[in-house]
Amino acid sequence: MQRAMKATNVVLILLCAMYFISYIVRQSISTQMLEIRPEFGLSTTQALFVFSVFGYPYLIFQIIGGLTADRFGAPKTLFISGLVWAGATILTGFATGFVTLIMFRVLMGFGVGATLPTATRAMQQWVEARKRGFAQGVTHSFSRLGNALAPAAVALIMFYVGWRGAFYVIGVIGFLWVIVWFWYFRDDPKDHPSITQEELDKLPLKGAKATRPAIPWGPLISRMWPVTLTYFCYGWCLWLYLSFLPLFFRDTFSLTTQDAANFSSLVYFVGAIGNTVGGVISDSMFHKGGNVRFARLSVTFIGFVGALLWLAPV
Repeated sequence: MQRAMKATNVVLILLCAMYFISYIVRQSISTQMLEIRPEFGLSTTQALFVFSVFGYPYLIFQIIGGLTADRFGAPKTLFISGLVWAGATILTGFATGFVTLIMFRVLMGFGVGATLPTATRAMQQWVEARKRGFAQGVTHSFSRLGNALAPAAVALIMFYVGWRGAFYVIGVIGFLWVIVWFWYFRDDPKDHPSITQEELDKLPLKGAKATRPAIPWGPLISRMWPVTLTYFCYGWCLWLYLSFLPLFFRDTFSLTTQDAANFSSLVYFVGAIGNTVGGVISDSMFHKGGNVRFARLSVTFIGFVGALLWLAPV
């Protein structure tokens, strides 16, 4: 019990909660759209555009959010970005049509886009190097868990308070996380009142302030373009599932809103399991063989081949 409450573990738990909540925030509209579309008279193309418009500010603020976190620190950056996406969620409940849905989705993209690179920066200083794969895997699994629970949970909330009320409920939960994060987290681990020397000794910076060296753009780009290409392909498949799946199930098989949400949740649960298992296997391969390139690439390769083999028949 004492070990579970170490400051490093609490920070990781908070980050897992952020991934969980933020992915419910961004993906809940896929289920709510089942009721929004007939109320606003939207076509399927308009509905999918509401989903996709989120991605443009999200793309830009992935970069801006990372730069902001480097400049002002993770506590302030996540606090502000959290306020934006939680506020945008509540505002979506006041939407009056196609245009206002787009406006609030764009605003949400700003907030969520800045959140994820800031969370990664926080992990760099709060997670020891040998556990990075696990930390990335478990946080991403919580995002998939958020995706998995969102359709069924949101459909249940909609049953009692409607699709507008569902946005209000989810937004309030987001605001609660923002308050806890700002109260607990410190940008430098050594400034945290609950950190132990044992924990500090295992962290990369060992409690020292990080300096900002000149950015080696050439080597950085050569190392990052394969990762960027991988994420592009991963995101292509991921967004197809996250955005279109509830509509696909209901329109193709004439399901009720709850049934379409339940089938979508089942698919997303498998993704949550895969994220955690992939991180654990990759770390295990690295610890046993010492070849970090093979440990990371082999799991990625198997995952993409598996996605191809199963997506093609669908």
